[in-house]
Amino acid sequence: MKVLISAIACNPYLGSESYFGWSAVKCLAQDHKLCVITGNRNRPDLARAEAEGLVPPNVRFVYAGEFKEWHPNRLLARLQDWKEYINFSKDSLAVARELHRTEKFDLVHHVTIATWRVASPMWQLGIPFIFGPICGNEPFPFRLFPILSPVGAAFELLRKISNVISRFSPGVRRGICGAAHVFAATTETEQLIKTMRGSGKGISQLSPGFYSAAKVAEFSRFTPGKNANGVLRLYAAGNLGGQKCIALAFQALSRVKKRGVDFHYHLGASGPEVPYLKKMAARLGLTREVLFGGTMSREDYQRELGNTHVYLLPSMRETVGLTMMEAMLAGCVPIVADNGGPRLAVTEDCGYKIPVSTPNRMAEEIANIIVTIDRNRKIISKKGAKASIKIATRFTEDNYRRTINAVYLSVTKCGGEFEKNVCQPALRKNVDKSACCPPPPA
Repeated sequence: MKVLISAIACNPYLGSESYFGWSAVKCLAQDHKLCVITGNRNRPDLARAEAEGLVPPNVRFVYAGEFKEWHPNRLLARLQDWKEYINFSKDSLAVARELHRTEKFDLVHHVTIATWRVASPMWQLGIPFIFGPICGNEPFPFRLFPILSPVGAAFELLRKISNVISRFSPGVRRGICGAAHVFAATTETEQLIKTMRGSGKGISQLSPGFYSAAKVAEFSRFTPGKNANGVLRLYAAGNLGGQKCIALAFQALSRVKKRGVDFHYHLGASGPEVPYLKKMAARLGLTREVLFGGTMSREDYQRELGNTHVYLLPSMRETVGLTMMEAMLAGCVPIVADNGGPRLAVTEDCGYKIPVSTPNRMAEEIANIIVTIDRNRKIISKKGAKASIKIATRFTEDNYRRTINAVYLSVTKCGGEFEKNVCQPALRKNVDKSACCPPPPA
């Protein structure tokens, strides 16, 4: 098929949303001719990627929107990112219409940014529109606001207001209701989309995070023989905003320290909450145990995960948790909040999900789990091995590819060589689709 992809974030050298966009393009290019509308911010890196032979020959990049250098303040940079995306959404429709006039695409697929709150205009092209995987309806409870900095609390309050307003936005509703199929990355977002569309038809769950066999091998090589002795090593990463609930982890670790556990907690990232968190760590007497930031090469990052026992991030708003998934591949035991994307990847056999309640209860439960792991180190090898298998077998590029292609076929009724050589063989395979490979829509 000839597919138009909308992906403002698409960069082989970056993580998070850029990883989602790039990995989707690389995967879908195995079966389709792609034209990708992406942000001008990516132009230099994509030119470099093409020179390095990373761009498939059947992929063409077209650019839309404007950008400025990122603001040094991480919170303001985040707001800048949203403004840039809104402008991109407006500009990209004219670009898409001109491309479709000459190329005659079979369908259009919006991949990034993966949020339901900003309308994608691509449904207006008059061809089947696939939206997602999208997320953004994961709640941050008011009862957890006391753990946030004033800035973090203000941001979460604004987000709650934005969620309410966006539900009634005509543009947002037309984009969601005008899609031939919507992929939701989390259960919370799936429920919202069903409400907005009036039924569950044309909606299914799909994780935007997945790994090729080569990527799986990079991380899972650390699982066998992981050293569970010595200081208990914990890790977390991601843009450290208030939604990551690192403050909650600190409260738990303060209790763990009082109970005699020797541990090391590495926060391999930065973010707007870091100044607040550093003060909190000092107040709780965790300065020696907590390490903030530190730029690492890809090899050092993988080695860090290989030496880590527990991945601790009780975040309230994770689409997937890419670092969590990589940590699981490396045999780490995840401790996460029972919320958003992580709840779909973490099960009792491979990790721990903390029910969302009050800060005190959640901190106490996290502390109890960490103490249990420290006193019974066999848990690390047992659950860590199953965590690695879970990601390696369920969140795979093959599952993602089969799912997308089944939906493409369903919404276009396209036959011929694509159906014969790609869709039907995939649908005949007996694979585990429960995590990220739902059945095609009715």
